[in-house]
Amino acid sequence: MKPDIVSQTLKTYFILKGKSLKSIQRYLSIKYRLYLDEKLLEKRLRNLLTQ
Repeated sequence: MKPDIVSQTLKTYFILKGKSLKSIQRYLSIKYRLYLDEKLLEKRLRNLLTQ
């Protein structure tokens, strides 16, 4: 199964490049017009790291 945009972005920018969740939130809102709460990104990141 191919990862979705949020998972790909978290993996690329948070894990590999060390960006903050705030900058990832801003990136998703500008590039994809996705407005996600920071708490949701934290939850998605925890799920991604436990896999």
